[in-house]
Amino acid sequence: MRKNHRLAVLFMAVMMLLSSVNFAALAEEEEAPVTHIAQCTVALKVRSKPADNAGGCDSIPRGSFVYIIEYDDEWCKVRTDRVEGYIKTKYLTDIREQAGAAQQEEDAEAPVAAVQPAGEGFTMTEDTFEEKFLAHTVKDYASVYAEPAENSRRRTQIKIYKQVIVGEVQGDWCYVCYNGNVYGYMRTDSLFKWDRIDPYAGDIPGLEIWPYMAFVNKSTLIKDISTGEELVTVNPGSAISVGEKDSFGRYPLPYHRTTGYINEEDIAYVMPVVPWDEAESGDLISVMTTFFAVGKSTLQFQGRNWNIHLSSAFISGTVLQPGEKYNQYQVIGPYRKSTGYHSAPIMSGEKLAGYGGGTCQTNTTFYITVIQVPLLVTHRKVHAEVGMYYAEKGFDAAVGGGDINLTMENSLPYPVRFQFFNSDGVLTCCVFRA
Repeated sequence: MRKNHRLAVLFMAVMMLLSSVNFAALAEEEEAPVTHIAQCTVALKVRSKPADNAGGCDSIPRGSFVYIIEYDDEWCKVRTDRVEGYIKTKYLTDIREQAGAAQQEEDAEAPVAAVQPAGEGFTMTEDTFEEKFLAHTVKDYASVYAEPAENSRRRTQIKIYKQVIVGEVQGDWCYVCYNGNVYGYMRTDSLFKWDRIDPYAGDIPGLEIWPYMAFVNKSTLIKDISTGEELVTVNPGSAISVGEKDSFGRYPLPYHRTTGYINEEDIAYVMPVVPWDEAESGDLISVMTTFFAVGKSTLQFQGRNWNIHLSSAFISGTVLQPGEKYNQYQVIGPYRKSTGYHSAPIMSGEKLAGYGGGTCQTNTTFYITVIQVPLLVTHRKVHAEVGMYYAEKGFDAAVGGGDINLTMENSLPYPVRFQFFNSDGVLTCCVFRA
């Protein structure tokens, strides 16, 4: 009995030793390099063996990058975030040899993937992640990558209009956290509806910052800067946000979702926007213009124009002290006949008109002006994912009561004053150091 026991103990010891040796060998074994990259034309099941009846162990969404470690005309062995397995080659397109793959056979130290970094200093990791922006995916199945390059490993894909938290932005790439546990890199242009979490996080991607406010000296046409198409006529006294003058004497300006221009000879005076950290009392620190239709005789459009005038007048002159909070509904609402508003077209699934229609354009113009400087917007709602014609997609802000509102606080170290200029279809909002 004792002899059998000793043999059993010895057998277990030998098995444990063999097991430890095998694990050590596996730990030292190098991961097979990626030899080809392709894209899948359909949603693919990754199988455990190169056979149609083999069990599935992962899946790859249609249109995703596929990382091949063994290429064959019928089956390819691939690597996903979780496993290595097999997929049918016939469902792949744009198959190309991975950069450096040929050299890897001759030089074991050659890099596995030719990943182009976003640039020096892009060093954020999961451990050093800081929440700076909120953003939403503007494309369906937007990819999160392990590195800031589209040929790096995909960590996940996100459906359209889902929220991510952004920690850092550098040009075409940003580092994000999705769903609280997936970290990685996304293309900046795959996101929209940006808002700051940290008011000093920097410029919001896609936001045009206008460095001047120009006052028009005569009735003049605004034209499309690319095509020369006539866009709108503006009258003397109109105040408009403009960019730097070009070599032709044209000042670019925002007109709906395109860029217009006004000529130098049509401008009486140009007021510069002073950087917020250099501004003195009375300096302009931000400006934005949107345009609305005038000259339409229907009562509905007359009502909309009146509501824009009224709501912008309610805001003008408001001074916000450092740390003070701002609630747009409390300033311009409630939207009723008894408070001076007229019936006008509104964005509602239940009715086509209501009191206060047009106030959303006032609020949008206000919002875009505010976010050009470190003033913290704490809540806003868009009208719909497609946005509104008078602002770039993702930069509109609706008002209507309840949750459909805009709130913010003055996160600057000095008081600010809001002022609107409203002249015949030209609505311009300004922020001054008070």
